[in-house]
Amino acid sequence: MKDLETMELKISKFLRVGVVISGIIIAIGWAMSLKPGTDPFAPLQTYSAFNLLDSIQMHVILQNWGKIIAYFGLTILITLPVLRVFLSVILFIKQKEKTMALIGAIVLIGLILSFSLGIEA
Repeated sequence: MKDLETMELKISKFLRVGVVISGIIIAIGWAMSLKPGTDPFAPLQTYSAFNLLDSIQMHVILQNWGKIIAYFGLTILITLPVLRVFLSVILFIKQKEKTMALIGAIVLIGLILSFSLGIEA
């Protein structure tokens, strides 16, 4: 039981550090995107429908590295819960908790499917 609590504590600390790091990366990206003398909210006044891949490609072409860095931080933030579920499944398998490992695996598959189905081609 002590080993389980130690692993849970390590996973929890890893997630906290991951959230802080991703927040710092997002903040750096946003700060890099600000241009002196311009309204930072001006692009938000009109809606432009772009899928994520087109948006990233456009920012690479325009060399808007601030937005790309912010997307990277957001990607880290989104993958943290998936990683948490994956590590929990591994932990349950090591503890020989078959029912919990199965439930965790089903949740992991559901998360992966939800992300996969949400991507526009």
